[in-house]
This record gives sequence, C-alpha cells and structure tokens, in this order.
Amino acid sequence: MKKLTAYLAVGFAIAGFIFAQDANEKKEPLPVSQALKLGEEGLIEYTGSSEVGQDRAAEFYATAKRITTEQTLGQKDLRLVLDLQSWRQAISDCRKSFFSLAYVVNGGGTMYSHGERRDCSAAEDFLAEFSKSLPLGEDKGDPKAAKVIDHAIELIKNLKADRDQKTQLADGITRATESFTNLKHMVDEIPGEQAKKIADFATEPMWWVLSEEDGKKFEKFKSILKSPGK
Repeated sequence: MKKLTAYLAVGFAIAGFIFAQDANEKKEPLPVSQALKLGEEGLIEYTGSSEVGQDRAAEFYATAKRITTEQTLGQKDLRLVLDLQSWRQAISDCRKSFFSLAYVVNGGGTMYSHGERRDCSAAEDFLAEFSKSLPLGEDKGDPKAAKVIDHAIELIKNLKADRDQKTQLADGITRATESFTNLKHMVDEIPGEQAKKIADFATEPMWWVLSEEDGKKFEKFKSILKSPGK
C-alpha cells in the first residue's frame, strides 16, 4: 500500500515545483533583518510573483522568524529551543495533515502543496508569540481545547473521497488522527489558556477539507474556545 506522503510527493514532483526556485528570484544575499523588514508580501519582490516565488517568500520569512525566535530563547535556556521544536513538530503535523487530506478529498491540484509550503509563515508567527510563554508550567489543560480537537478528529474520520482514492484517504485519516491525538495528550498537561490557543491554531486549516457550510459550523463550534469558564 502506497503511503499518502509518497503518493503526494510523486504528484507534486511531476508538477515540477518541489524545492523549485522562480527564475526571476534575485541573487543578492538576503539577511535575516532584511527578510523580517520586508515581510512575506514584501519578499515577493525578491523571489518573484509566480506560485513558486510566493512559496519561497513564505519560506524565507518563516526561516528568518524561526531563527530570531530560537535565538531569543537560546539566550535564556537552550532547553526552551528544544521545547519549542516539540510544539512546532506537533502543531505542524496537525496543520499539514489538512493539506494532504484536501489533495485527496478534492481530487488533486497544486493549490494544496502551495498552501502547505506557505503555511510555514503562519506557523512561525504563532510560535514566536507562543514562545513568550515558555517554559510552560504543568497543568490540566482545558476541556474546551480537548473538545475542539476531538471534534476535529471526528470530522476527519468522516471525510469522503472517490472510490479510487479510498486507500490514500484512509492512510491520510490515520496519520491525521494520530497527529491530533498526540497533540491532545500534550495540551492536556499545560495551562488552559495556552491549550486553547494551540487547539484553535492547529485546527485552523480545517476549512480546506470541509464544505463552506460545514466549515462555518466548525468555526461556530470553535467559538467555545473564546467563551469564559471551562
């Protein structure tokens, strides 16, 4: 049985943009300070405005943001850098799963790989803010965060695809479920406010795999994260 990631990699490679570089990308050095000053949109002038150029702009910005965040943490305690990496991996696994699933559910298309590549900038912005709360004290999470993650898993398990994509869909659902289950275990051991923020951000790309109507319902359900109390 082919793994979903391998399946997507073949398709994306054929499309010709894995690790691709826009022909119009400027060649002069791009230091961290300049990347942060330009921002993701400003970097498009450096990378080129093609789909690949926009991917590269997001990746350059995310790299600069990550370096800055990790340097700040490292000056306090290198353990915090490792802690943040654990959260980066867990959150990214969840968010990326939506792009892989959307590729199967919606019958393919390059927009999903572009979406996944560009998502790194949003992730690093979130992690930069989240890093300010490190180190996290031990706590019991928040029931609302757990409910949102459980509901996300339920929706993922009910996704449908064409008959010839059922094997790939099943594999993708398994991976996504494992990622969200792992994240749920992690947020169950931290302060409630941070748990809710992580649950909100990790499930943000859910709309990629839902209809417009179901997407609105899910967002309405997620509003419990903003309500007071537990």
